[in-house]
Formats: sequence, structure tokens, C-alpha cells
Amino acid sequence: MRVLIVTPFPLVASQSGIYSKDIATYLSNEGDEVLVVNFDNENTQYNENFKITTLFFGNNKIPFKFPCFTTHPHTDKNFYQMTLQEIDLYQKYLNITFSKIIDYFNPDIIHSQYLWINTKVIGDIKKDIPLVSTSYGNEIQTAFEDIRYEDYLNKAVENSRFIIAPSKQIELILREKFKLDAVKLKLIYKGYDDDQFKFIDDNFDVYRDYFGISDEIKHIVLFPESLNYMKGADISIGCAKKILELRNDICFIFMGKGDFRKEVESLVKSDHKHYLYFPDLTYEEKPTIFHLADLVVLPLRFEQFGTTVLQSFAMGTPVLSSEVGELKFFVNNENGKVIKDINVENFYKGIIEMVENNFKEKCSLFCHQYAFRNFSKNSGLALIKKLYEYAINEKF
Repeated sequence: MRVLIVTPFPLVASQSGIYSKDIATYLSNEGDEVLVVNFDNENTQYNENFKITTLFFGNNKIPFKFPCFTTHPHTDKNFYQMTLQEIDLYQKYLNITFSKIIDYFNPDIIHSQYLWINTKVIGDIKKDIPLVSTSYGNEIQTAFEDIRYEDYLNKAVENSRFIIAPSKQIELILREKFKLDAVKLKLIYKGYDDDQFKFIDDNFDVYRDYFGISDEIKHIVLFPESLNYMKGADISIGCAKKILELRNDICFIFMGKGDFRKEVESLVKSDHKHYLYFPDLTYEEKPTIFHLADLVVLPLRFEQFGTTVLQSFAMGTPVLSSEVGELKFFVNNENGKVIKDINVENFYKGIIEMVENNFKEKCSLFCHQYAFRNFSKNSGLALIKKLYEYAINEKF
């Protein structure tokens, strides 16, 4: 099977780029021939097992940098800033380059990321090649706020044989907005990386020593998200302080970086036994810290895919979370607890209740099985390949 995958951003620092890379790697390992087309302003070096073509912006052919929906480290331009002339040039540039690439590669199927201009253009070029698209929700919000893109969005939906929603939240948005049925709209979870997050059921003492956790500590509570307001860092810090005023048998571990980093570093400096901070964990260390924790706490104010929840479950650790985004579809009374009102008092009570009841001992294996059977990345990628094969065979 010859698969052309298109993402309008680089393969780094963008969810669609990383998702495209994951799909391409999986298919290549399965013996399929894959070409990934990405957009960039600079020559980014990749070392992958599939072909990559980069459409460059900021040159004589197209004088502006590639636009994005929010932010990207390779560009400072977004779609809201585009003039009508730039949108027209963008579309013409894609039409010319995609036509050449499709004629050269001759794919059996095309998978385009986002219900956007790139998907609309591809569908207009080659209607005889099955076109699958994935929506991440960003494009729907952008078209809602900037009506210049509404027609591109609708045409991309029309041109797509199948549309993949990588989360339940996005599926509900797409179903409502475009009145899509289950034949065209497919929920295939983005999931967690089950090559990285593999279940461990022992070696707690070894890992405690490795991360420098005192023998006097009975419980470990992990705050794995970025240290900013949207990820609830203020709630996490507030809970830790409040609990340690009353008891000294809990260690609070922070990860990630952000606006609250200095405050966390100050806490660690003043009390290294009860506060630990690991902002730069390696690929191997991150799953281990989830395995070691008795509870993962996520007082998030915004969340799109809920990947951190699944990572925690995969390592057998329950989650105390807010009810935003995808979290409400993952967390339940069997694998954790949901807090509706996000404040220090509610999360403080939730942490105390779950650690005192030794909740992890009761649900660890269930948490892992729940994640692995329903939300592993490789299971999702296998479903995407089956969808490709169905679309191709449907032609004949």
C-alpha cells in the first residue's frame, strides 16, 4: 500500500506532525510505502524510516512563513493574520505542489491532517484517490472566528471519504456541526505510547532509591503536567502546602516547566524530603515515575486529548482529575475520581481520601488493562491502517 500523508506543519512541535510521524513509522514497519509531506520555513533534519518531502515557505515562490492555528517555534504567522491575497497564493502554491507530488508518488490513499485548505485542495486535485482526514478541533474554532475559512472547512469535509476524530470531544463537535453519521466519522483515539509506557508491577524500592525518596515517606503524589495556570499548577502547589501542614508522610513530585517553576524550585530547596522536581526526565524515566506514584493529580482547566491520564493508567496508577475536555470520558470511580469544581479544598480532600484508602492497591491492574485494551497508540494505528484498506478496496 502506497500512503501519502500530509500535515501543514513540521513533524516536530505540532500535534498533527507528531501524529503523522507515528502513523508513517507504523505503516513503514508494516511494510507499506509512505511519503509524508510537511510544511516548514527551515530545513529540519529527520532520521525516519519513511520518505519525507518538505514544502518550504518564506522564499521567492511564497514570500511569507507557513501559517499555523496558534503558535509554533518555527513561525510567527497564524491564519488570522493572512490577507486574502496570501490565502489565494497559499492555495495556488498547494495546488501546484500537491499535483506534482501526487503524480510522482501515485498513492493508493491520501491522509490529510486537518479539515483545512490543504485537504480541500487535495480533494479537488484527485477525486479518484480515497482521501482520509483528521480533525483536531483547531480548524473548526479558527473558521468560526474567521469566516473567510468557512468554505474551505466545508469543502474539506465534503472531499473526505472518512474523517477521523482522535478524541471523543472532537467527535461530538464534528457530529453536531456537520451532521456526520458513523459511516463517515470514525472515532480512533490518539491514545498513549504503549511502546514507552509498559506496565511494571514491582521494583518499587529500587525506583524510590533512584529518585531519592526518603524511607519515611509513605505516599507519593505526582503532578505531571506543565507548571502553568491552565494546567492547574496553582491548585497543585496549594494542595501540597495544605496537606504538609497536617502530615509529613507524603512526597509531592512535580514535572514540566512553566510560570510556577520558581515557586516549585523554592519549595524543593526548603524541603527536599517532601517536594521533588524533575523537569527533564528521560524517555525511560517518565514511565517509571508514573509507576512509582500512588496517585496522579490533574486539576486541569483545559485539556484536549487526555494523554497524561492514559499514561498514568497504563502504569497502573489512579488519577484524581478535573472534569474538563477528554478527562470526563476517561476517569471514573473504578480508576480514580473526578472533581467538578476546581479549587484547592476539593482537590485537597480528594488526595487525602484516595491515599488513605490505598486506592492504587485496589485498582492498579484494572487501570492498566483499561488503558491498554482501549487506548493504546498501536491499537489506534492498526485501526487507521484497516480504514485505509477498506477505503482502497471500496473503489473496486
